Amino acid sequence: MAQVVGLVALPMCLILFRSLPDRGYALSKPFALLLVGYLFWILNVIGILSNSTGAIRFVLLLLAVGSAYLLWRRRDELVAFVREHWWLIVATEVIFFLALITAAYLRSYVPEITGTEKPMDFMLLNAVTRGEGFPPADPWLAGESVSYYYFGYLLVSIMTRLSGLETAIGYNLGLAMIVALGVTGAFGLVYNLAAPREKRQATSTTTPGGFSTFPLWRPMAFGVVAGLLLAVMGNLEGALEWFAARDFGGDGLWSWIGVNNLSAYDSTRWFPDQFWFWWKATRILDGGVGIHEFPFFSFLLGDLHPHVMSIPFVLLAVGAALSLLRSEGPLDLVFWLERPLALVALGLILGALAFLNTWDMPTMAFVVVLIALLRNRLHADRWSWGLALDTLGFVVPLFIVAALAYSPFFFGGFTSQASGFTAEAGAGSGLFHTFLIWGPFAVLVLPYAYWRLARSERPVTPAALRWSIAPAVALVTLWILWDPLASAFGWLPAIIQPNEAAAGLGARISERGWNWLTVLVLASALSLLLLALAREVESSKRSDDERLGHVFALALAATAALLILGSEFIYIQDGFSSRMNTIFKLYYQAWLLLSIAGGFALYELARGWRPPQIAWRAVWAGSAAVVLLAAFVYPLTATYNRTEGFAVRRTLDGLAYLGADERAAIEWLADRPGQPVIAEALGGDYSAGGRVSASTGLPTLLQWPGHELQWRGTSEPQAGRAEDLDRLYTSIDSNEVRSIIEKYDILYVYSGAMERDQYPNLTLDRMADLFEPVFQQGEVTIYRVKVSILSEVTRE
Repeated sequence: MAQVVGLVALPMCLILFRSLPDRGYALSKPFALLLVGYLFWILNVIGILSNSTGAIRFVLLLLAVGSAYLLWRRRDELVAFVREHWWLIVATEVIFFLALITAAYLRSYVPEITGTEKPMDFMLLNAVTRGEGFPPADPWLAGESVSYYYFGYLLVSIMTRLSGLETAIGYNLGLAMIVALGVTGAFGLVYNLAAPREKRQATSTTTPGGFSTFPLWRPMAFGVVAGLLLAVMGNLEGALEWFAARDFGGDGLWSWIGVNNLSAYDSTRWFPDQFWFWWKATRILDGGVGIHEFPFFSFLLGDLHPHVMSIPFVLLAVGAALSLLRSEGPLDLVFWLERPLALVALGLILGALAFLNTWDMPTMAFVVVLIALLRNRLHADRWSWGLALDTLGFVVPLFIVAALAYSPFFFGGFTSQASGFTAEAGAGSGLFHTFLIWGPFAVLVLPYAYWRLARSERPVTPAALRWSIAPAVALVTLWILWDPLASAFGWLPAIIQPNEAAAGLGARISERGWNWLTVLVLASALSLLLLALAREVESSKRSDDERLGHVFALALAATAALLILGSEFIYIQDGFSSRMNTIFKLYYQAWLLLSIAGGFALYELARGWRPPQIAWRAVWAGSAAVVLLAAFVYPLTATYNRTEGFAVRRTLDGLAYLGADERAAIEWLADRPGQPVIAEALGGDYSAGGRVSASTGLPTLLQWPGHELQWRGTSEPQAGRAEDLDRLYTSIDSNEVRSIIEKYDILYVYSGAMERDQYPNLTLDRMADLFEPVFQQGEVTIYRVKVSILSEVTRE
């Protein structure tokens, strides 16, 4: 079905991304899936389509008709591309297939949708699958709509339904699909960056358009490397864990290293055998409190979170930015007047990020603005206000279209716990810990930036140096002045909030101690990347495709460095009252951007870096090889640990772990028509509570109250629900129970092992005037509110 969906919109993708060497073929599947998802969603929101598989097929048909028309109109152009690039198409499909099969195979060892936040993800997947409309009803807060960015779940649901699968299987295959789309997207982006040089140097026969009819092996090979950097590589904590598992070093060494709960021990197997040792690799910073996931950890863990599902679509937005950089002419308002359909398409791509994972939208908007500004600078003799105004005329219509396209989501009940920005008052990140996370990328992009700066053969002027250090200086200055400004100027926007946790400025400065070295190194790295970027732009010509690749890679790397440095000083104010969530989101984005920049940097360094002394090249190559190999220790050992040495039973059914009685009861409830309200035992966050509502998509009174608070920013809708559940299961007063039934319109009451444990004084059997058992198997009984009660409620 991924192939079917991809083919349905392929002509549109090839035309939209025609400035890229592969015409966007590697990004065609996420592009098509986004179009299908958006049309299905918006037509449901305005009341034209129902939330059904038939409606999804109708959308596919609409897109197929549009693509057929484009194919007929541009048939010579598109057929020529396929004929000349069949080898690239085959390579892309092989990579996608192998990545999908490998990811599905690994998921089959750990398919259980239980533990961590997987039940939450499964609940949202079933909510969008079963919901009558959008936003869907919240299964964990009956009577309320989902207050979360649910577009990613809708896309996985669409693929699940088109494939004719149950959501318990679609959950795991959806995660495998994300892996495959991410690997293929990274492959395509680095190929597009590297191909222009190879095409120019090719001695084989070329078409009039300049495209080689023979495979460009090197760009494809380093495209695969980029896919591995993005989806497979881990950080350096995995190598430390391997040494620790060999009982290497004493307590003093591991205390100095300072990774939470990491110490020497004697593993009984060749890989570290401590339970979930691989968890530590994402808890290196802030005493183990900070969260800094990376894609392989996410895939291994199995949480189908928005930041994971957005990966292919972030890469799609990166591809759109690259196509803009390679476009002819300046990027201004006239550009859109000549290409209105491109404006709509790119607006849908950019706006979708806010619906998929809202945190991604500002970062990718920044990338688009930066690329537009750089493209315009390449068409101008110098920087000027006119250049800035042209760029503004380009980005404003794009952002307006993106906002309008998804306005039903933002104004349809979506709320957030985020309340603004504040300054980080903690100790910051240690230099060694930062290297453990970012070292593998640093050994690629920083030597690459230095090489490009040296190749410019232009002196570093004081003005250029000032511009390169300006962002870092501005961040530190803002951090220092944050509280005085917030206190002195009451007119500042509400999103600018004083740091309540901060002491005086002197205390804030001294608290960081030696961690100011981290700031110095990160600021130096950012300055180097910006200086190299500026020099590359100054040296580029309008038609120099090779230079454009360098400009783009350096722009991505500089953006990533800014994200990393920025999280040392500023964070989003939310319910966590710390930078934990900010690091979690921004580091993930930086990883994606550095994977693309790092893959291209490795391609360029491997083929073109010739330092004055060969010894320096050997030092770099040896160091980079050691660091990168150390980073790939993590995925190998973590996979063996997670799968228990590949010795466990395999299945893709995420509910196979359930007992036969509970599974049968859940399937019986899932077959009920509509969205009747059910009652089940209240469970806290990260518990087994909500398993029935999560597995069926049917609304219940309340589950995971902490998460509901995070999503909504208020606990007001939860008021009284926990107490009502307790009375429903234990009260001996029929009138009291009946009032609760009427209050929430409850139709079914679930009674299983968890209900009996939580409510020892269960009284459901004594309420024969209100309930009748309609399902009974083993330890599970499902009660239905009697028809007579329902009719009375209806009359009232």
